[in-house]
Amino acid sequence: MDREAFYAEQIEAWEKTGGPTRAVEILDVFIFNRSGEMLVQKRSYQKAHNPGLLDKSVGGHIRSGDTADFSVMVETVQELQTPSIVLKNDNDFEKALKLLSEYMATVAIIKHVKTKIYIIDKVLKDKIVPIANKVHLYYGIYDGSTRIVDREAKGTLFYSLPELENEMQQFPKAFTSDMHTFIGELRPEMERFLACLSSGQPPSADRQK
Repeated sequence: MDREAFYAEQIEAWEKTGGPTRAVEILDVFIFNRSGEMLVQKRSYQKAHNPGLLDKSVGGHIRSGDTADFSVMVETVQELQTPSIVLKNDNDFEKALKLLSEYMATVAIIKHVKTKIYIIDKVLKDKIVPIANKVHLYYGIYDGSTRIVDREAKGTLFYSLPELENEMQQFPKAFTSDMHTFIGELRPEMERFLACLSSGQPPSADRQK
């Protein structure tokens, strides 16, 4: 379904029923550097929803016929002009980190974490509308620079998790609802992910449960 048609439909559904009637399939990626800082994107003011707000590292809709993993690689190039490699399991992710340790300034290494449905408020046409999202979540590591595209993002910042949490508490309206939802739920997972990276041990699914 066309993206704009979907959001128009869901705005109408919200006005009639007070909630979403079906979900959009999206991907959200949280990228960290080797210092443990998260890359945070400032959304372009030209975006149709959540314009100008601080958001996760990379996010996007999954086009019909594309897989979530392929869509991650497309979005990292489109939003950050950064190539990426997506791994399915912890063992492959750990081996890729070792294999590409000297190339972390040129490629992002990303791992799928989980898929879950979230109801998240989005600013659509100056209205706050709850949207159902089938979210494919990813964590990654990248130690290079980014070259933003104006129509996609206005800039990028790096935060440690404590810095990010502090700023989100002080300036909550500067961040998307997505960020408040995900950081609130996933911070312990993210801390374990970063601890595993620094220890050289794989961030296994068993340890994240």
